[in-house]
Amino acid sequence: MAKELDILCGCEIAPVDDAVDLDNSQKFKKLELTQGQKIQMSALMNQLPALAGIDILSKTMMLRFPEGVQGVLMQLKSNGGFTTTLKNVETGKIAGTAWLESAAPQAACLGAFTAMSIASGQYFLAQSNNSLAQISSGLDKILEFLYGDKRAELLSEVSFIRFAYENYNSVMEHSEQRVATLISLQNAKKVAMKDIEFYLSDLSSIMGDKKSSDISSTVPKMVRTKDCLDLSLQLYTMSNLLEVYYSENYDPNYISFVQSEASVYIGKCEKRLLNCFGQLQHLLAGAKEGLFVKVNKADYVQQIDAIVAELEASSSSPLQITLQSALSETTKEKQYYLNHEGEVYLKVS
Repeated sequence: MAKELDILCGCEIAPVDDAVDLDNSQKFKKLELTQGQKIQMSALMNQLPALAGIDILSKTMMLRFPEGVQGVLMQLKSNGGFTTTLKNVETGKIAGTAWLESAAPQAACLGAFTAMSIASGQYFLAQSNNSLAQISSGLDKILEFLYGDKRAELLSEVSFIRFAYENYNSVMEHSEQRVATLISLQNAKKVAMKDIEFYLSDLSSIMGDKKSSDISSTVPKMVRTKDCLDLSLQLYTMSNLLEVYYSENYDPNYISFVQSEASVYIGKCEKRLLNCFGQLQHLLAGAKEGLFVKVNKADYVQQIDAIVAELEASSSSPLQITLQSALSETTKEKQYYLNHEGEVYLKVS
């Protein structure tokens, strides 16, 4: 590959001499761009010949956004120019700032980097959402197990969270809507915590009111309540992630705080959950076969054993791993590949 050209504050661009298989889905992810982002990429392509001194029609371009640096490009309404601020999130210091004419090559580059950063954020949020089985399932599936006073509240917040991550790419281009979404995300996080405590209390109440003769009805109540709790915990996790991505607050102290607070809280909730199902497991083991008229005791035992085993599986739960993974992506070095058609690919491995 040809030598990289430093555009501004470590943001680099270079033509790729070797053939790159952008269709390799294991290594590259094609980013979905909004119409506005496509315009920004087009502006960059128009500036590439002057910047790199090459014919871009026959080249694939690699653009690198360095680790720990986030770029924000703001347009000045008064004169149509741009102001730029680049912040190094490792040191907390400003890495560079300048006033740029709207037609300047640097403005086109920074606008494109901003567009690619948002588009890749959409990708990472989708990856996180896909790992959260309850939130990513159909609303009809969710309605099958939701119950009680929290049913409508939780369902509405889950629907909002879906809107927020599915439309992240678009909403980020509209500052007023972005601010409103951030406020709603903070509220969703508070709602999630209230619902988590509600369902944990329900689990404790079910176990506290249990009678040996009621064991056949206790198990389905516990499993249903656990499903509601899982959904609430996933809502809490996703609202934390979305707040970070929407605010673009990648300060290391803030990221560390969010990860620590959320991980500790999730861990405590899952320990309480494990305690309740550990009690149920013990109760089942000592229950007589005659108490299970319409169901098979062995089936219940197998179901509860599987839940307990999953909760005991590792020191970090899937929720904590999802949270840590998504937050770590905010400060990693990113490599983007731009073909002559203006399509953008993120290197993922």
